[in-house]
Amino acid sequence: MGFGLLLLGYLSVIGVLHYFIYYTWGIYIAIFGGLIMLAGLCRLQEYNIYFKATKYIGVAYVLILLGFSPFYVIYSSVTFSPAFLVISKIIRLGVLFPFHYFLLSGILSLAKEVENIKIARKAKRNIFITYLFFASFILEFLEEPAMIFVLFGFTFVYFFMMLMNIYSCYMRITYEGHDEAIDEKINAKNKNKNKNKNNRNNKNKKK
Repeated sequence: MGFGLLLLGYLSVIGVLHYFIYYTWGIYIAIFGGLIMLAGLCRLQEYNIYFKATKYIGVAYVLILLGFSPFYVIYSSVTFSPAFLVISKIIRLGVLFPFHYFLLSGILSLAKEVENIKIARKAKRNIFITYLFFASFILEFLEEPAMIFVLFGFTFVYFFMMLMNIYSCYMRITYEGHDEAIDEKINAKNKNKNKNKNNRNNKNKKK
């Protein structure tokens, strides 16, 4: 279905929201992981509009990382502006918040469709925690070591919860016949589009 690739990509960018992976050459790990997630989202986008929105946000995110990469590679340079770290992080968080929101909304919608209440509850809980998690980054500006430590721990807890949610989808939302049912919906949708198009063409010819 695509959850396997999504899980692999998410694993490869663990810690991507905070601290280590963006500095110097580590940013290319995040870019590579983002491409793997996009491959998974390309397969998931047919299930609901939330996954499609997540895919487009993911494309924008990878492009942003590519644009930022030269600056992070020269992070150790004395000419590097520390202000860029703050600005770039705000931009990244501004993109990653809707990414996670739409991803979890897609999981929630799909879980309801297949009547998996457990995964739906986890997704709904994680949406709420997503609000708290991204809001918590304001603690960084307090410049208190204790607050930074709390945020560091929250980052790992949040990523673990996200991984477990995606892993649950990978293990449980793969029942027999589901893909075929989705294919039938897509084919029916395409047939309706072609039918409407043909009707419009026939009306235009009559005129």
